[in-house]
Amino acid sequence: MTTVKLDSHILEKDAGIITEQLNIQSQEATVRTLQVLFLRSKAQLEPLHYNPPIFLLQSSSIAPSHTDVAPQDVTDYLEKLVRAAQQTAESHYCGSFVAGQTSESDEFADIGIWLGEGNYQRNHEKEILDKLGLIAWADAEIAQMEGLYDEKLKVELEGAEESVIGKLLDSLEEDCHRFFARRQDSYLACFLIGRLKAGWCGLASIGVTS
Repeated sequence: MTTVKLDSHILEKDAGIITEQLNIQSQEATVRTLQVLFLRSKAQLEPLHYNPPIFLLQSSSIAPSHTDVAPQDVTDYLEKLVRAAQQTAESHYCGSFVAGQTSESDEFADIGIWLGEGNYQRNHEKEILDKLGLIAWADAEIAQMEGLYDEKLKVELEGAEESVIGKLLDSLEEDCHRFFARRQDSYLACFLIGRLKAGWCGLASIGVTS
């Protein structure tokens, strides 16, 4: 499994350069999501010191560098989940499935998350941010998002027998929840987290609000 450690020296480069240098076979919107998640905001003057996460190239997912390696079946699942999330977002004219149609920007894409074992159910959102090394969001306000996807998508996805994203989300068997972290700039870090038998995983992206 090919992995890349996402330290600040890599993420501070232009998104197009990062995509080319790391041979990331995905859109630049994926890299922009990683940059906003892990780099400091303009309001944060001090450099951020964090344990860089690992980027799993096959599944376009992030994982803490100190957690157990994701099993191959989890990697395969995340690859399908990320692809389905991105395709669903594109078909509904928005950048991110997790952020939804309320985001004012389509320049960010969904990425996968692997957390492994731990207490990451509802009301443990700060533990999720800490596990992923999201120091830039340490003081962010946490709020739950209604449902696993926007109301505008709900009727269509729940009524479609062949909804790929719906079937994949059904596999997240325990306390699947969606929340966002809001800091003082215009960005929201959006997450959808649930549990497979092997451990906790899900999706993340960036939303923008004025």
